[in-house]
Amino acid sequence: MSGSSRPRAAVIGGGIGGLTTAIALRRRGWEVVVFEETENVAVGAGITLWANGLAALDAVGVGDAVRSASRDLTSVRILESTGRQLMRQTSAPGEIVALHRRDLNAALLAALPADVVRTSTSATVLDAGSGIVDADGTECHYDLVVAADGVHSATRLRWWPDAGGERDCGIRTWRTVIAGTHEALTVWGPAGECGILPLPDDTTYVFAASRGRARDEGLAYFDDWAAPVPASLAKAEVMITHDLTDLDPVRNPVMGRTVLIGDAAHAMRPHLGQGAGLAVEDAVVLAAHCSSSGGFDGAGFAAARRRRWATVGWLARRATTVMMPTNRFVGLAHRVMPLLPDRLLANEAGRVANWRP
Repeated sequence: MSGSSRPRAAVIGGGIGGLTTAIALRRRGWEVVVFEETENVAVGAGITLWANGLAALDAVGVGDAVRSASRDLTSVRILESTGRQLMRQTSAPGEIVALHRRDLNAALLAALPADVVRTSTSATVLDAGSGIVDADGTECHYDLVVAADGVHSATRLRWWPDAGGERDCGIRTWRTVIAGTHEALTVWGPAGECGILPLPDDTTYVFAASRGRARDEGLAYFDDWAAPVPASLAKAEVMITHDLTDLDPVRNPVMGRTVLIGDAAHAMRPHLGQGAGLAVEDAVVLAAHCSSSGGFDGAGFAAARRRRWATVGWLARRATTVMMPTNRFVGLAHRVMPLLPDRLLANEAGRVANWRP
């Protein structure tokens, strides 16, 4: 135990949500330690952040550092797999950015003292109500325990058994960063999706996803898609592959002194690019419900986030059928889209991104 009189928080998980939470709580006067079981948190492929996520990062003082490591996506063409343009998504500078995930994590780490994040350290919540945590054999009591340990959250599985585990979405994804700068594109097709988004330093984030029988074909499924999809995927030297899972939002994410945030509470499909955005929103809202004297308004936090999680998660699931349809009736949406004003379609996505602290 520290001799400090400041309230103490333990954050389990050193990902985007966990690191942002540590920054936000320290700004509220809390003493914080982050337990991360892996050796290095500054890893991953690419990631996008929308205006809501950037606004949350501004609230904890790291927005400018993240923008400086990002590439603005002021114009993204959305194509059908045949190459036909469906629409063009436009935004003002700074509203949607793409960057390497490691650079986002590095910017968050730079905002914390070196001794806050303890890597290669497993942590287990022994008593959620009292805030007792075992970290590599050492038990300690905290005023608040924040479980930001991802979709496979051991904390959720142990202390929220009724919430259950994640479910298989039936979608496989591939992610990589390749050399060279390409036009920003998102390509939608039958049972599949591919994104090609430029990053800083003459690199490009490439991702692909497929479902149903297409998933079993692997990347070969995209061989006959319009250029530059096949060539971009073929450039990959290292490919990160995942079978996606999601989770119904935990209705009451607070138990005594323990709270779930990020994917541990509401893992969703990635089609809206809001996984990281909602995690940093969670961090900012959580800190706003913590007082410098150690109080935590858990009911207020849950009430502030419950509808937001449910709404965005529902929209992400619906986006699967629009972006990567598996039947011709749903695929008719791709025929109608070019007839609609781009602004009308962009406004739908903008409603998600309009959140502010």
